[in-house]
Amino acid sequence: MSSLKHKVIAWDFDGVLNANMDGGIFLWMTTFEQDTGLSMRSLASYLFSGRFQKAMVGEADLHELVGDWAEKEGVPHRAGEVIDYWFDKDHIPDTKTLDIVRRAREAGAINVIATNNEAYRAAFIEEKGFGEHMHEVFAAGRMCLAKPDLAYFKHIEDALGYFGKDVILIDDFEENVDAARRHGWDAHLFTPNNHDAVAKAIGLAGV
Repeated sequence: MSSLKHKVIAWDFDGVLNANMDGGIFLWMTTFEQDTGLSMRSLASYLFSGRFQKAMVGEADLHELVGDWAEKEGVPHRAGEVIDYWFDKDHIPDTKTLDIVRRAREAGAINVIATNNEAYRAAFIEEKGFGEHMHEVFAAGRMCLAKPDLAYFKHIEDALGYFGKDVILIDDFEENVDAARRHGWDAHLFTPNNHDAVAKAIGLAGV
């Protein structure tokens, strides 16, 4: 008999399933300049000053944005390289979290990704193997909604047919956890290297 507390486990991606952050900094950014010779400061200033946020919810195209930046930098031929570097370097699966996902699936849970990624990276995530662990990947860029908007959670409920306490969100951002709880879900704030607490939150024994 399953000890799981929820029908659906909604997993945030970056910082939860993917161990690609340290102190709130994406690790790929720390090596970008050294590895490519391009300016991380320039890219971050251009992309993460509101433009990426539009791509995140499907209002802009990431490839076009990076292409525009590369054109301004005089390296239009390197735009694809920048995105490939970003996505590849940002792929650091958290094997302990994925083991919990596997055990939860074996116990009967529906696992989904609930991420604020834009559409291209969502596709990359699926193709790189995360999709095979999941019933579905819900991404802000496809939904045109982002956490912590409460409509984000309703979209997932409507798609799956499970509501309220049938669902738990595992997320490393407190505002997203708080929003999920306001919507009526259970939610657990993920912290690095505290996988036992995650297992306990969903009703599994510790790792």
